Amino acid sequence: MNRARLLLRAEKLESAMAFYQDRLGWRLIRLEGGIAAWMAMDELNSAVLLAACQEELPEPLRGDWLLPHYSAPQQGSLVYQMTSSVYETEKRLQESGLPMACHEEPGHTRSLHVPAIDGYTLVYWEELHPADEEIVRMYEEGIEALEQAVAGLSAEQLDLSEMPGKWSVREQVLHVIDLELVTLHKVKFALAEPGKFYQGNAFQADSWHAGLAYSRRSIANELVLFRAARQHLLGLCRDIPDALARTIRTERGEENVAQLLKMMAGHANHHIRAIQRIRERHGV
Repeated sequence: MNRARLLLRAEKLESAMAFYQDRLGWRLIRLEGGIAAWMAMDELNSAVLLAACQEELPEPLRGDWLLPHYSAPQQGSLVYQMTSSVYETEKRLQESGLPMACHEEPGHTRSLHVPAIDGYTLVYWEELHPADEEIVRMYEEGIEALEQAVAGLSAEQLDLSEMPGKWSVREQVLHVIDLELVTLHKVKFALAEPGKFYQGNAFQADSWHAGLAYSRRSIANELVLFRAARQHLLGLCRDIPDALARTIRTERGEENVAQLLKMMAGHANHHIRAIQRIRERHGV
């Protein structure tokens, strides 16, 4: 059994274990007293560590059961899990009696939202595979979409968020642009030196958020940079006939330029929707 990439907190560990086993079909692998439970959430044995809210996990337990860069979403957050088929997952979970909602972002992802215990919402998602021309179109349209999402907001309104503890509009924008710049580096290597091995540090969003002062920086110059960076890559894709098919190798395997552009387009759209929800919530 692999170490867990996900840590979920439970108000009552026994109740959470029962919910995930009986309603969602997770399997209990190991129980550590009344502190934590190690569970498999799917047929791929994707591991999850449930831990009681009031308990501090001992360091040996963290090292043995959790990956170094694990995710620990706050209670009330969305918890994403990739699946081979959203429709099959929905069919499997229908007997749970839980209210479920399917969503589709054309050309990007299809997802199933399932409310869970302790305020979490599980989001089972699968990737869609549009044609290269559609990927380029979505990537290009994202320039104006981000600019329009923040148009007319004052400095004070940029600091609004969906709820306390969630990222503000300002923080969403700065995160999107930093991810784009990191990925641009990979795309340029794929275009210039296709097939070669690329090694870079993992992008840790929370570290960048803290280290680069997302909570107080202006976004004006960043939006200019976002437009320029995307137009730069679009120009390269027009000028290099096989640009979208060129690849780069990483520790995760081979990636082509089309996949990287699609990832950036989908990631930006995810945060644009979050910004739109913030504006609707606050009426701005």
